[in-house]
Amino acid sequence: MPFLTRRAALALPGLLALPHIAQAQSRTITLICPFGPGTNVDTIARLIAPEISTRLDRQLVVENVSGAGGTIGTERAARAAPDGNTLLIGVESTINVAQFVTPSTVRYDGLRDFAPVHMLATLPLLLIGKLGMPATFTELVAASKANANPFNFGSSGTGTSLHLFGELLVQRTGLRMEHVPYRMGAQMLTEVMSGQLDLAVSTLTSSGPTVREGKVLGYGVSSTERQPLLPNLPTFIEQTRMPDLTMEVWQALFAPARTDPGFVQRVAAAAAEALAQPALQQRIRDLGQTPSTMGPAPLADFLRAESARYEALVKAANIQPQ
Repeated sequence: MPFLTRRAALALPGLLALPHIAQAQSRTITLICPFGPGTNVDTIARLIAPEISTRLDRQLVVENVSGAGGTIGTERAARAAPDGNTLLIGVESTINVAQFVTPSTVRYDGLRDFAPVHMLATLPLLLIGKLGMPATFTELVAASKANANPFNFGSSGTGTSLHLFGELLVQRTGLRMEHVPYRMGAQMLTEVMSGQLDLAVSTLTSSGPTVREGKVLGYGVSSTERQPLLPNLPTFIEQTRMPDLTMEVWQALFAPARTDPGFVQRVAAAAAEALAQPALQQRIRDLGQTPSTMGPAPLADFLRAESARYEALVKAANIQPQ
């Protein structure tokens, strides 16, 4: 009967563990998308996943885990083991905003429970208005102050970044308008075009074409620079000389907190290399978005600053969950 020396017996547990280590390293990486198929976030996830897969030599598989405004999938990612097998495509509403708007139902901390990996793309917002409203943003602010009643403005829902940008305009410029939440962006845009809704905050991709076609008025873009889709539409910074009057929706890669920093850096390097490719850049720009070069450290700084700004906005506007 075969027997083991004492040295071999002591080494046996480590030898037996090697196949499990290899198996763990060869498993696919689940990229959780907290929104449904066909959404802007899902589209970006499916553009970046194969590019990172090629560079890591590990397959990224997009898993849509939607619901509760993206917080269900985000919470699943926060609770995932930090073993290098799970990534999240996070957005500003789930990472920076939700915990301040619905603190009783959001069971994760957007800063504490995730390791920032790389910003992927950003998308500016527009303030649009129905035809027949004042022609410029300056005239709009003046008219709102002269009217007995404030204008109404729509967004994609209470406490979303679109809602908060509207509140930022109210707080910083004195524009008088009251919020009307919508579940469906298409319905909101239709009601602006039909004249039932005065104003709306929307994304460049959603409402830019209708502004370009003259179906609605465009009052400004929330980015720091003008956008190629609407080169004649000025930024709010240009119009107000307020450098903080900017806000963009974004998509970024995250890992669960306490994930190996070496793995985070490898994914970040793969994402940076992918986003530097002209073909991928063009595909992202075709969606009306801007590819990003923001890696782990600057992304962490950005998130801290944005979180503080959103928290202050929510408190100042006294936004309550609905």
